Amino acid sequence: MEQEIRPFRITLYTKERCSLCDDVKERVNRVAKDIPLQLELFDITTDEAIFEKYKWLIPVVHIDGEEVFVSKMAELWLRRELDKRRDLKSE
Repeated sequence: MEQEIRPFRITLYTKERCSLCDDVKERVNRVAKDIPLQLELFDITTDEAIFEKYKWLIPVVHIDGEEVFVSKMAELWLRRELDKRRDLKSE
């Protein structure tokens, strides 16, 4: 009997007028067509501590609460990371 696959929780740390963040968001949305995931956008300007941590590093991508990509993320990198995590879940 096959288990129900829980979608990955992707958090993109971003702010307004961040073109790199927009690019990463588009890549995540393309991956979402093939792999179950939930995308949450977190505006770093709404939290002073998060802003100080990430202001020079965005876009930052967390997967299921773990920081995975900082400043850059290729679509292929995300697909490989999610495939690896999906394989670990099925073991």
